[in-house]
Amino acid sequence: MRAATWHGPRDVRVEEKEEPTLASDRDAIVRVTTASICGTDLHVYRGELTVVPGTVLGHEFMGVVERVGSGVRRFREGDRVIVSAWVADGECWFCRRQLFTQCESVNIFGMGPAYGESLDGAFAELVRVPNADVTLIRAPEGVPDERLVFIGDGLATGFDAVANAGLSPGDVVAVVGSGPIGLMSGMCALLFGASEVLMVDVSEERLKFAESLGFRTVNASRADPVEEVRLMTDGRGADVVIEAVGRTVEPLMTAIQMVRRKGTVSVVGFHLHEYGVQMGQLWLTEKRLVFSIGDPIRNGERLIRLVSEGRLDPSRLVTHRLPLEEVPRGFELFERKEALKVLVEVSRGA
Repeated sequence: MRAATWHGPRDVRVEEKEEPTLASDRDAIVRVTTASICGTDLHVYRGELTVVPGTVLGHEFMGVVERVGSGVRRFREGDRVIVSAWVADGECWFCRRQLFTQCESVNIFGMGPAYGESLDGAFAELVRVPNADVTLIRAPEGVPDERLVFIGDGLATGFDAVANAGLSPGDVVAVVGSGPIGLMSGMCALLFGASEVLMVDVSEERLKFAESLGFRTVNASRADPVEEVRLMTDGRGADVVIEAVGRTVEPLMTAIQMVRRKGTVSVVGFHLHEYGVQMGQLWLTEKRLVFSIGDPIRNGERLIRLVSEGRLDPSRLVTHRLPLEEVPRGFELFERKEALKVLVEVSRGA
């Protein structure tokens, strides 16, 4: 089969790879129809996470069930499915309480051996899906892939960013970082009843895109974004700030300064490093700091309903559609911020 594999920092090749086989009676083989390049994939692309050369990249995808193990009960060949980026066993203490991203045997596709077994990812014609009855989400007929595929990761992350922040109707929400996760968080904030969503970024192009979606914007390259948000909120700061950049301490500290007293900072940016946080200031102002990964297993069916009803449409973020053979170019476009969301069209399915 054809697959996009990692061979070193910024070295992605589309090549022939052996087709996956069932390793357990709880596995399924999914023929991928659509996948997407996610911001988290960039950490592997750049070599910031340890990945074995030859690993298939990608973790945001959907497709059609090709084969199932004898222990799979909920799915059969031919079923159209969304695949959760996170693999969970469905049996441990955390899974029994619907906390699937904290499963005792959690794993993720295309991200190397960070969680034990290195699972090949989404940018391939076929993918082995462990614990299929838990990891797969049944997709409705009549709703196109480009509206459903992000439920497996990005849309679930944006949803949890808002849900875990405890947003109340009428709240003002500021989003630090107007990339795909930030924009999906903004969409979900409006769904939860935010009175206004302020998108904060240094990229003029991304801010223009955010404006086209109806968001108010703050250009952090022209003015102090903390002061700008305070001016927009009668000096208080935003009720909720979503930090959707990650990587370094600066966006996190900006978010903490931007939120009002007793407000909430919801962190969905991918952070790899340890850094000091001003605990005394957080205590004095009673600001709340929460972290979210995004749980498509727990929230998948609810998100499918919202997308099917037209209340959420993440396909509005798609700027590029590429075949599997052009995944390396897709990564280049995404890293240079010339693309917002890259959809990879792998096959037409059954």
